[in-house]
Amino acid sequence: MKYDKNGLPIKEYYTEELQTPIYKKMKALERQKYYTSGSIVLMVLVLIAMYLILN
Repeated sequence: MKYDKNGLPIKEYYTEELQTPIYKKMKALERQKYYTSGSIVLMVLVLIAMYLILN
């Protein structure tokens, strides 16, 4: 494992990505639409709240 100048381990994304099981990747891709729609709904709620507070 490699360490930076502060003695903290450097995270290597590519080796970590290769070690993750395929079923976890597929599950994340299946749930991605829920994450996206949830963030859109949350942003709409924030915009409505800002509109109500500022008017």
